[in-house]
Amino acid sequence: MGKTNFFFGILAAVVGLIVLIAPEASIKVVVVLLGAAAVMNGFYDLLKVRNFMDTSRYKLNVMIHSLISIAIGLLAIFLPFVLFNTAEAVFRLMLYVLAVYMIVAAVMRFFVFAMLKGEGLGGNIFLLESVSEVIAAVLLFIMASQHIGIIIVRILGLAVFVLGSCYAIYAYRNASIVIEPESVEDDVVSSETVANEKPSSETVHSNDND
Repeated sequence: MGKTNFFFGILAAVVGLIVLIAPEASIKVVVVLLGAAAVMNGFYDLLKVRNFMDTSRYKLNVMIHSLISIAIGLLAIFLPFVLFNTAEAVFRLMLYVLAVYMIVAAVMRFFVFAMLKGEGLGGNIFLLESVSEVIAAVLLFIMASQHIGIIIVRILGLAVFVLGSCYAIYAYRNASIVIEPESVEDDVVSSETVANEKPSSETVHSNDND
């Protein structure tokens, strides 16, 4: 586990450094990754979340959200590559589209949470997702700005780099020490040898006294 945490910290630090050095390229990667996440989220809602309740209103809400997620996700993934000549403008446009989608998704997620909570089924995870999507939407709106967005992305990259480095150092310093089986066996053997030698020395002393 210690090695996993260490390499995770190193990976986070490398990602943060890349974002810090190349913020514009990182924004494009973010658009594509968010698109992929939207597609997966849409299919998950359609196949799993839709079946949490049997009411037609709930199922319709989840189905609409799922189809919107899949459509927006596919646009974010493929549209910049289809319109390659205007890819820069398309990426910028998709940031706004994804931000609006996040707000709509947050409202629908809160609706799911309210309905599940009303039926006593919990659903706190949907409230957390709703809040997270609002925060993500605000960040996307900021990132869509030409100059402020680059500054924000660099700050986020620096933060991820620092946190990842600190986490890697912490994991390295607190890595558990593994004792090799051979050393344990050697200690057992040496202990047994000392225990066997004590009776023999006592026997020698008793013979001298005789």
